[in-house]
Amino acid sequence: MGKLILVRHGKTVLNSLDSAERLRGWMDVPLDEQGLREAEEMAQRLAQYPVAHIYCSDLYRARQTADAVVKATLAPIVHTSGLRPWNVGTLAGQRVKDILPILQQLELDPSLPAPEGESFLQFCDRYSRKLEELLDIANRSKACIVAVTHVRNLLAAPTLLHGGDKAHIPVYGGPKTGALVWVEKNGKRWNLRVDEAPELVQPVLKCPAGDLVQMPNSDAQ
Repeated sequence: MGKLILVRHGKTVLNSLDSAERLRGWMDVPLDEQGLREAEEMAQRLAQYPVAHIYCSDLYRARQTADAVVKATLAPIVHTSGLRPWNVGTLAGQRVKDILPILQQLELDPSLPAPEGESFLQFCDRYSRKLEELLDIANRSKACIVAVTHVRNLLAAPTLLHGGDKAHIPVYGGPKTGALVWVEKNGKRWNLRVDEAPELVQPVLKCPAGDLVQMPNSDAQ
């Protein structure tokens, strides 16, 4: 049985992690110089493993990241809208601090659609179907399946895999740009292991039932 490796795309100019942070949503923003370096470094780490197929969000920042993986592994690639992040509609491109009340309202009512976008529950349903499809492919593969996606998808993955409450998926934090998240099955339970570049601090993924998944930085896993 193979393994599924979720990859967060590299950094863009909108990933500022300060008061200038802007929602990306479905905007087709490219990687910046740091993001291109992160993609190359991440691809070299993935090249240590047998990669059978690469699946990638069809947004430009994810495609740029996946291109580095293709070059390093020579694995075939499929682009899919199923790995896109939450469609926040007209909120995309706006500073988070300026639209915080709207975001809080959408968080309180996950069935409420974003302006000209989709509701958070619609995003979860769409991504959950793609995640299940990729897990099935990984289960039937002897090698690794790589999926290049976005931070919102990585934040949602533990809850979706463990059947948790979609209304309580974290909306902040998550693995750093260029990080790998290994999805592995232990009996009937899915484990998620965050694997980042050595110079980055490991984040904690909060799972349903209060479980915390914080894994050591190791390329040997």
